[in-house]
Amino acid sequence: MSLVSGGVSSKILHPARSRVSKDLDGYSLPGGGLVNIDKTGLDGWSALVAVVQATYNASASAGVRAVWLYSPDGTNYDSLDDAVASGNYYDLSFTAGATRQATVLIPIITPYVRILIINKDPTNATTINVWTLTLR
Repeated sequence: MSLVSGGVSSKILHPARSRVSKDLDGYSLPGGGLVNIDKTGLDGWSALVAVVQATYNASASAGVRAVWLYSPDGTNYDSLDDAVASGNYYDLSFTAGATRQATVLIPIITPYVRILIINKDPTNATTINVWTLTLR
């Protein structure tokens, strides 16, 4: 559908969402460990939504951090330190023995995005679920 106003045609753009993808399902993230989720095929999308759910061990001492790294080619990604310094991370709330979930909006500024899920507890595993979808 297009509108014509003063001789200029413009298209009406409708927001769109992709299907939800479950990237991690009951993943046991070891104490002090991290796991990568690489997202590709992002051309034409504006944002990536990551829903991160963490179930903490009853003895856990720290929570989980989601960090996003950008890449122009799918090989060379931002360093973890520089991503954190740029504010490209989200710390889930933390209570030992509890399940916490957060929805994180990540702008797509390169064709490739890597989401790192980091267990900040040095000794206790955390169970992780992650769902993602793209927005336009």
